[in-house]
Amino acid sequence: MKEKKSEETVEQEEFNKSESGVQFTDIMKTQKGESIEQEISNNLDTGISFKEIIKDEKKTIKRADDNEKIKQYEQIYDSLYEFTKGFVAYLKMGKKPQLSEAFRLIEYIVDNSESLDILYRKAIYTKTADAHISNIVNVIIYALEIGEGLKFKRQQLIELGVASLLHDIGMFRIPDNILNKTDKLTNEEFSLIKSHPSLGHEILLKLYPEYPWMAEVALQEHEKENGQGYPNGLKGNAINIYAKIVGIADIFESLTHHRPQRKRFLPNDAVKIIISKERETFPREVIKAMLTKLSVFPLYSYVRLNSKAVGMVIEVDEPSPLRPTIKILYDDKGRKVMGEKIIILKDTPLLYIIDSVDEEDLPK
Repeated sequence: MKEKKSEETVEQEEFNKSESGVQFTDIMKTQKGESIEQEISNNLDTGISFKEIIKDEKKTIKRADDNEKIKQYEQIYDSLYEFTKGFVAYLKMGKKPQLSEAFRLIEYIVDNSESLDILYRKAIYTKTADAHISNIVNVIIYALEIGEGLKFKRQQLIELGVASLLHDIGMFRIPDNILNKTDKLTNEEFSLIKSHPSLGHEILLKLYPEYPWMAEVALQEHEKENGQGYPNGLKGNAINIYAKIVGIADIFESLTHHRPQRKRFLPNDAVKIIISKERETFPREVIKAMLTKLSVFPLYSYVRLNSKAVGMVIEVDEPSPLRPTIKILYDDKGRKVMGEKIIILKDTPLLYIIDSVDEEDLPK
């Protein structure tokens, strides 16, 4: 007779899957030759169709067309990273970091919203020395993108960005040997990890009582729409909307970056996993905003077409995120294409993207 698994054991197994490397092979299996658009549509057949998600979006086209501005915005990522590293170092020393610089950085991003396209690509593809710090920075960027998709006002976006910076503050009370452990966590270690929302809430209420929403987001980030989250099993409207956004952004960040026991998923695969595994745990409008704003194929990312040619995404049409405009870089034999060859996929029905390509996997 099979021994029944305890609720804690089942929950820990789910945590280990997302954090340390079980390949989601059951999710990723698809019919041979099926396009990414078909796969995502199929994953949404239990209540949210892809066309329904994007049909009412205002037509928005993003282009890659200003190299100087691109470089300027890329430096924002480095500034955020260095600031966050210093911020965390202060906390670990028992000091109270000032939030004025955090607000200034977030305000700059919000007031230059086109910078998010550049920051998004940096967040997806940049490798840093400290994964815990880059996780925080990347979640800020993904959360702001989703907030824009939800049509948040300026002040809401600023609050969301600062809350994202502080969402995992409780983790820095957890010993490094547990945070960096590559083996399966013991029940005691897992319970300690799960205490970080409460720890973060306690820290933020003490340090910044004038910003109660920060502490609330840290406490509720792991709550789920269906009540199956922690620490308090909250449901629906009882969960702060910022916490819901940070929660889904944190999952996307985890999936799109390396973990000790698995390689990272490319953005299109991460989106499929979230749709398959999390559609009951986040509200429809947040999932919709994630799909439209965390583009399946980010601006400046590399993709492979069904023709086997490889190109760079140079234009994204938000109502049709699966059919961007591509600049072909390599032909079907892997040879560098001379001159400029542009393909507008939404006007070319016989061609479609079959996969994302990591920069390090481009033909040499």
